[in-house]
Amino acid sequence: MCLVDDDIAVSASSYSWTIEPSNTFAQIILIVLFFYLFFRHFLFVLMCMDIVISWLRKFSWFPKEGRRFKAFIHWLIALGLLIGFLFVGDLTGWLEFIPQ
Repeated sequence: MCLVDDDIAVSASSYSWTIEPSNTFAQIILIVLFFYLFFRHFLFVLMCMDIVISWLRKFSWFPKEGRRFKAFIHWLIALGLLIGFLFVGDLTGWLEFIPQ
């Protein structure tokens, strides 16, 4: 059973490409390199966020060590309010969602 599709579809602007490995060995190399890049990108993002967070901790409005759960709850409330407004705005006609 193969967990990964045999080809990779890529789209940029109006052009699209499909990468199809010609044999299993090339497919394995492509998958390994993709996961390596994904893992390294994840670590790079965390590294950059660590630099940003260490700078943000200098401000009094940024949540301190013991206040992270409270900040997470406030984030959930803000997300719920945004999604609720999108739903209500669609029902009342304030917003119009147009598929591309």
